[in-house]
Amino acid sequence: MNQINKDILRLSNLIGISSREQDIAKDVRSHFESLGYEIYTDPIGNVVVSRNNRSNKTHQKIMFFAHMDEIGFIVRKIEANGFIRFERVGGVNTQILPGTKIIILGDKKSRKGVIGVKSHHFMPANEKFIVPQINEMYIDAFVKSKKELYDLGIDVGTFIALDSETTIIDDEYVVGKSLDNRVCMAVLYELAKTVDFSLLNYDLYFCFPVMEEFNIRGILPIIRRIKPDITIGLDITPSNDTPDLDYNDIALGKGPALTSMNFHSGGTLAGVLPDKELYDLIKLAAKTKEIHLQNEVAPGVITENAFILFENEGVKVANLSIPTRYTHTSNETMMLSDINALLNLLTHLVNVELVRFIKQRKEKL
Repeated sequence: MNQINKDILRLSNLIGISSREQDIAKDVRSHFESLGYEIYTDPIGNVVVSRNNRSNKTHQKIMFFAHMDEIGFIVRKIEANGFIRFERVGGVNTQILPGTKIIILGDKKSRKGVIGVKSHHFMPANEKFIVPQINEMYIDAFVKSKKELYDLGIDVGTFIALDSETTIIDDEYVVGKSLDNRVCMAVLYELAKTVDFSLLNYDLYFCFPVMEEFNIRGILPIIRRIKPDITIGLDITPSNDTPDLDYNDIALGKGPALTSMNFHSGGTLAGVLPDKELYDLIKLAAKTKEIHLQNEVAPGVITENAFILFENEGVKVANLSIPTRYTHTSNETMMLSDINALLNLLTHLVNVELVRFIKQRKEKL
């Protein structure tokens, strides 16, 4: 098994719900320390690794980022008989929850459980095709009382994770929890090894932000600190190649997707319209390396660049995505060919196209 696949499995099988990304951050620091990068962790947990070009007189800064956190749940109430009421942390797909296995992250000891579902045998006909609301659901932690949970350090406010082991199928597909966005982290892990620093004429940053799934803005303290000139976000995008989706043409196995527009209207009212110059540069890199890019227009999707755009005067933003089936479930599904294509594209972009682009910018100054 190659290294990027090993990284995907290790990272996705770790648990790091929004605001509790410590284990993921530890893995980031360990990996990049071994490669000789400079590492900074800010007070809220964002991890930034960098290599500065000492001859970079104009201080051009380019940042790639992939968030560390995953979706999950939090204990809202514990019934006297030990059943747990809970709330989502992030946009968990509630349709798949009844019967789903979870892990309750007690302060003293973790506890496996299952999200309860009414027995099919006794379910009234009018309920058989209805998904209960989140406030109606409960978790069975296989205990008989509230005290048993208290003894494990489980109380209101305790976090809960999806219980799913990520696997690779036929050396072609990867299936599991939190592929959003651990796969893109693994891409940056590998990209960091391919950088030819003798060529670079800019400062390079890899950022691993917190709390994207919760409020999308966890990256902002780092942006204010670094003030990058270019940011390229890596994330997932819903694949529309299953029988129940046909909103756009994004499909597994057809390469990474370049965002033309994403937009979220559910209270956030924000999205990304990428910088045209950067957008065209990414397309040029893909064409040069004969990597097929899919064009993504995705209302309902949002990434950190929606807010980064307004933090720095003149910052250029763009997003690249990996097509994913069954997003925000315990069985997100990707194709390894798309992941490797993204890595190959970024390697060329970092070592060739961005070097040329920065050189041209400097000549104009």
